Amino acid sequence: MKIVVAIICLALAAAIFIHSQRPRWLADHLPDITAQTPPFEAMPPLDEHSSWIAGFGRVEPVSEERRLAFDINGIIGTIHVEEGDRINAGQVLATLDNNEYQARLEAAEAEAAAVKAQYDKLVTGARKEEKSEAWAVVQRLRSVMDNARIEMKRRQQLLAKHLIAREDVDRATVEFHVAQKEYEEAVQRHLITKNLSRKEDIAMSWAKYDAARKLAQEAKFLLDKTNLKSPVDGEVLRIHRRSGENVSIFFECPVLTVADVGSFQIRAEIDERYAASVKEGQKAFFTSETYGNQRITGSVKRVGALVGPKTIDMDTPQDKSDTKVIEVLIRLQPHDNLFTGLTGDVFIHTDRRASTVKGQVPQHSTLDETQ
Repeated sequence: MKIVVAIICLALAAAIFIHSQRPRWLADHLPDITAQTPPFEAMPPLDEHSSWIAGFGRVEPVSEERRLAFDINGIIGTIHVEEGDRINAGQVLATLDNNEYQARLEAAEAEAAAVKAQYDKLVTGARKEEKSEAWAVVQRLRSVMDNARIEMKRRQQLLAKHLIAREDVDRATVEFHVAQKEYEEAVQRHLITKNLSRKEDIAMSWAKYDAARKLAQEAKFLLDKTNLKSPVDGEVLRIHRRSGENVSIFFECPVLTVADVGSFQIRAEIDERYAASVKEGQKAFFTSETYGNQRITGSVKRVGALVGPKTIDMDTPQDKSDTKVIEVLIRLQPHDNLFTGLTGDVFIHTDRRASTVKGQVPQHSTLDETQ
């Protein structure tokens, strides 16, 4: 019994000690409310008479991010780059499996070449050898015709002297007319080989060639669509799909994200209440926890003309998702080690004076007109 009582007394004593020391232990683990974080130190304190306004923004390349996708359906054959690679405008970044498109192009080009040869033949006419052969036939049949005429006249004279029968004259006359027809046909064939083809035949042949040529161009255009090219000089930021994956034009299928990371800008969102105060050319700066109390300076490049819902999430309990904002682009001065997608606070120096009210700045930021 004594042991139980002793244990109970020890437990009560321990509970009393812990209760008395708890405030001090808790204070040791809580942050100092008088201390300021480096990003907070970078912010000029703001009161209701300040000419500064604040917002939230995201770092992006000046060229903006380009999510590239194919214009046709297919299966990715090859990705030619890796994330972080430097690229040039027009460079092929990815290729679809294009064996079928290559075969179509070769067939179309072969058909166009055959039709073109037929057209050239009509335009240029027969070859020199064919023309010579046709002329030789004309000369030979002319000699046959002349001989048949002479023989017909000789037999007509003999018939007049009653030396031969009429059947012999009739036979000679028929032979002459046959020879004459053969000669005329040979002359026409020679003219065909000598002269150009008819305009109608040439026009029809050209139309067929033009149609075949355009089919070949279409096949080449489709083959070119199997190559995904970069629209800008820059860097590969993200590869979304790999070789063997299917892509479609019926739903969003980005393959790569690229951008020119040579210069950066901030896409900031400013509360609609201060939209009229923001003008192009105004000084601004950007802060982020990544850079401590460092200010990255710049100026307002463009002020949006449309008020809409917020698109950048601040990830703070005070963030109001239903706030209406206006989009502002801020061109930054050159700075090392900026990262696409980095978020932080944006401060813009305006001509606004005592026209504001308290609470107009996001609750995670406070400012004063110290700069």
